[in-house]
Amino acid sequence: MGACQRDALLGQSSSSTSAYHFVFLAVQSRLSLSMVSERLLYIGGLLCVLLSLQGCSSFAQHYLDVEKSLLVGDPERADQLVVEAKKDYGQRNRLLYLMDRGMTLHFSGRYQESNVFLEDADTLIEDFYTTRVRDEVSAFLFNDTQLPYQGDPYEQVMVNVMKAINYAVIQDIPAALVEARRIDHRLNLITDSVDKDEYQEDPFARYLAGLLYESSGDVNNAFISYRKAEVGYRLGESWSRVKMPSMLREDLLRTSKALGLTEEYQGYRQAYPDVSEPGKSHETMAQVVVMSFNGRGPTKQDVFLDVPISLDALQLIALTKNGFGRSSRRTRGADSILYGLQGDIVRVALPRVLQQPSSVSYSSLQVENGVDSFHMQSQRMYDTQAAAQKSLDDEYTSLAIRAVARAAMKMAAAVSIGYGARSAVNKNSQAVVGLAAATIAKIFAIATEEADVRTWRTLPGEIQIARLWVPPGTYSLLVDSFDRQGQPLSNHVAQQVTLRSGETHFLTQRVLQ
Repeated sequence: MGACQRDALLGQSSSSTSAYHFVFLAVQSRLSLSMVSERLLYIGGLLCVLLSLQGCSSFAQHYLDVEKSLLVGDPERADQLVVEAKKDYGQRNRLLYLMDRGMTLHFSGRYQESNVFLEDADTLIEDFYTTRVRDEVSAFLFNDTQLPYQGDPYEQVMVNVMKAINYAVIQDIPAALVEARRIDHRLNLITDSVDKDEYQEDPFARYLAGLLYESSGDVNNAFISYRKAEVGYRLGESWSRVKMPSMLREDLLRTSKALGLTEEYQGYRQAYPDVSEPGKSHETMAQVVVMSFNGRGPTKQDVFLDVPISLDALQLIALTKNGFGRSSRRTRGADSILYGLQGDIVRVALPRVLQQPSSVSYSSLQVENGVDSFHMQSQRMYDTQAAAQKSLDDEYTSLAIRAVARAAMKMAAAVSIGYGARSAVNKNSQAVVGLAAATIAKIFAIATEEADVRTWRTLPGEIQIARLWVPPGTYSLLVDSFDRQGQPLSNHVAQQVTLRSGETHFLTQRVLQ
């Protein structure tokens, strides 16, 4: 997140900022060399202590604790941890807080409460679209974490997706359909604001809309959504890591036939010859839809590139690093001091997405009533980490340009501060004060450079769906998840349900592995 180190190093009353303030005091009052040296040594020592903090360790631990609670099947504790950390999120990360609470409340089965927070998140996203609240100056002086977090495009869509799922689980299909229409609106806004090669379509969101429309009996809009999902999966073949699900092909054939769209039906029949011929109408059947939220959500990490601008700096980096100019959060404090003292090194920080593949291969849905038994395996519909990587790739060029420009500006300002301090004191003190002021300014410039690694970490790593039609009746629903070796995982869902003709029963499960 970068929040705690930012608060320590960049807060309103931060001691490191006082280094700059002190230089200006020296300029105004022409302090003696001894007073200047004493104060600079104090600030330098304090800065070293601050830099010894390893990034945002406390907030990183927050997410680890949330994940641990989910892993042991205690979502209520996970939600309580988010509540307790509200102040740590801060105003700039209000959207993240709302989204995280929406997810932990969903996992706790408190679907209506979840939607209260997701609705607030949705409203805040809309405000960002209309007002574009930004603190560009602060971000340019320090780093992008000074900006309010607005969410990546896929995260903005997922807010509406999760609201729709919450409504579907509590059988409020009309409200879920409102969210389906909002998904369409959101994707239209994104399409109008990005280049054609950037993220602008979400096939899973489109597929979910199709499910909701069909569950309400609106086959026409269901077909339209399925068709958009097909286009989305094709457009995302190069990055989504998800092949077009076979159930979508079946849906296209079934709904186009039901609507009497002969030309479209024949086209799909020719495009998907391996799909079985649609059977009798499903209108009198009931349906069970299980959505499995598997694995850990996207996580981002800083990549620090320390670029030498002199031969001596190049030799220093060669002596202190393995590979060209890479720092880590573990070493950044010591590196910042060392490189600030050397002076001819510029730090650029950029984010990267950490890949954490789920160990879940599939989930098994079994529906039985003591006489009949029906079975279906889930299909992979959405890779959240791939969506996060796509969003980062789309923005990477502009991120890099801003980071380089910001680093260059900070280093130029550090040199100017050194010159300014030298001209403000007597001749005997000029060299020492100028060097000290420039050195502290350069340490500060290097230490405050970090990438924006904020992301909606409570999202699952992937989403799978199992979908099964059964005759109306009372059933036991059993859901189990299996790893890639076919071994069952610890998660097991059992539920009794009575299904009426034409009804769709939605169920979600969370498997953190």
